[in-house]
Amino acid sequence: MFRHKYNFIFPALLALYSFLNILVLEGDRLYQAELPSDSLFYIIFFLSYAVWFANSGIEKYVINTLNGVHPLLVQFGFSILITLLISLISVYATGLIMGDPFTYSWQNFLLTSGFTFRINLFLNCINAIYFFSKKFKEKAVEAEKLHTLNVAAKLESLHAQINPHFFFNNLSALSVLIHQDVKAADAYLQKLSNIYRYILNKKDQELVPLSEEMDFLNNYIDLLAIRFQSSLIFDLEVDKQCSNFLIPPAVLQLLVENVVKHNYFTKSEPLEVVIKSDCKTITVFNKKQLKEAVEFSSGIGLQNISDRYKFLNYAVRVFDMPDYFKVELPLIKTYENSDRRGRTFGLAKN
Repeated sequence: MFRHKYNFIFPALLALYSFLNILVLEGDRLYQAELPSDSLFYIIFFLSYAVWFANSGIEKYVINTLNGVHPLLVQFGFSILITLLISLISVYATGLIMGDPFTYSWQNFLLTSGFTFRINLFLNCINAIYFFSKKFKEKAVEAEKLHTLNVAAKLESLHAQINPHFFFNNLSALSVLIHQDVKAADAYLQKLSNIYRYILNKKDQELVPLSEEMDFLNNYIDLLAIRFQSSLIFDLEVDKQCSNFLIPPAVLQLLVENVVKHNYFTKSEPLEVVIKSDCKTITVFNKKQLKEAVEFSSGIGLQNISDRYKFLNYAVRVFDMPDYFKVELPLIKTYENSDRRGRTFGLAKN
């Protein structure tokens, strides 16, 4: 604090306040000493600046040499000694320069030391507040940086879970299709490359516009159409006015994949998946046609979606009913990017 860029102004303001305080309250008379106002004014200014710059010297030259002791204790301890020395020098100097009534006496020493110690105590209290305030801000910044790094690392982990989970499932389907229909397999491979390119391009983004996500989903639905034809039906009811709202990338694909994994469907018993939005949420709904034997599931898909929304301070609603399964995902209108803590905002336009 004592090396602040305005360090010449603060002692002057303190001296002026102290002088007016003594003048109005007649503080000098507490020691049976009635001192001339003009001389008292100069003495107070000298003492205020002397105490301030003595503390400044301690802060600059002494504190850094005593690493094992708390800096505030070092500051206050040395300032007491130097303040006592300033008081003695002031009493002798004023006596020599100004003469009576400033000649050296016990009363003048008590008056001078009482003032200087009060000023020193006040300045050290303010310095302690400044010190702890600065430390608190530093810790807050450090905690924010650690939180940002932690969130970024977790998001990166979640994105990493999506890619192999999606890719290897589709490679397995492609392997089967190659033996059944080469042309269909070729079309499937083209769609798969487009889809995977989207995932790679968006893997570092926390949110994307709904319009981009729907384009990606339509490509994925085309993949499913090649595999399952008319046994799997999609009903998309997404208003174009919602296009610029934001959503984490690939979450709709994960939900659709989850439906395909857990339900059976045939041409005689097709499965309908309804995806609709009211610009507040987007819902993926299907009636249950559960498989008797479901392949092992790690639960990555739905948990991944839930965790990604948690990082954005939103919640996913899951309705697992006897006859149907429904997931509601919030659509985000205003987005605060957490990558950096210079803040950037993405706004979805109505």
